[in-house]
Amino acid sequence: MKKILTVTLNPAIDYTVDVPNFKIDHVNRASGGRRDPGGKGVNVATAAAKFNVPTSVTGFLGLGNAAIFREHFNSSGINDCFVYTDGNTREGIKITDSGRQITTDINFPGFRLPQKDIDVFLDKFDFLLHGFDYIIISGSLPEGLASDFYGELVKRVGQNAFIAVDAAGEPLVRAVDTGAVNLIKPNIHEIIETFGDGEQNGESPLAAADRLCKRLLEKVGMIALSMGEAGSRLYTREGVFEASAPPITVASTVGAGDSFLGGLIAGLARERPHDEALRLAAATAAAKLTIFGPGWSDENPPGKFYDLITVKRLY
Repeated sequence: MKKILTVTLNPAIDYTVDVPNFKIDHVNRASGGRRDPGGKGVNVATAAAKFNVPTSVTGFLGLGNAAIFREHFNSSGINDCFVYTDGNTREGIKITDSGRQITTDINFPGFRLPQKDIDVFLDKFDFLLHGFDYIIISGSLPEGLASDFYGELVKRVGQNAFIAVDAAGEPLVRAVDTGAVNLIKPNIHEIIETFGDGEQNGESPLAAADRLCKRLLEKVGMIALSMGEAGSRLYTREGVFEASAPPITVASTVGAGDSFLGGLIAGLARERPHDEALRLAAATAAAKLTIFGPGWSDENPPGKFYDLITVKRLY
């Protein structure tokens, strides 16, 4: 069976607080709260592992508050290959307004890594990459790592595995410029901000994103474009597919894009056709939206939404 490795260099513990009718500059009362292990690659791994695809995780974790991650990996059947560094993993605050189905993120900076830990990670990464078919590099870079660090990791993988990168800004540009990335997963705003030329000439954001995706296919094998309530698209050199978003009651949007990517990679790892892998990705994201925390619940698994999603080939 195909194996997946996710890389999370700047993970976080997500402190989610539900505040109905949240108001800025007011005293707000929370109806509940929870702490979950997070970070984009961790969330991707959680979704992929729930499909019983062998999944491992690596990156950096702080020793001071690592227990929540270790417990999650053990309970989720995820193989822990993280490098543990002194200090604490950062925490992020997610304020969810269940009444209006919106989420406000407050993300803190991560730890600054000493060179010795970076060297340990690179040695471990070089060892690990030969044992995996899919390598997903996700999220922001912590302090101390250059903007071309993702590009360096991609070069180390080369043609040894399918490489997906979910990032933004200069780190994504440098990774794509290697010419070895198989998949990126931006949303409409990220792809315009990262790759746009500033000349939309009256185009809608979706039209601009569509144009940029087509252009990027010269360098990247596939592009999974998130379009929010409008659904998602998968751009490939063989064609472009669009998936609808099923109607659901949103509990939290945190990690939905990561679950989408986890479902997409799980579908590809199971050798599903592109349109079916996209449908599975959309269903996985929908299942995640119904709960707080990573993964999905047994009450609302992806299978509940799979047949509600329409996938069509645009061209």
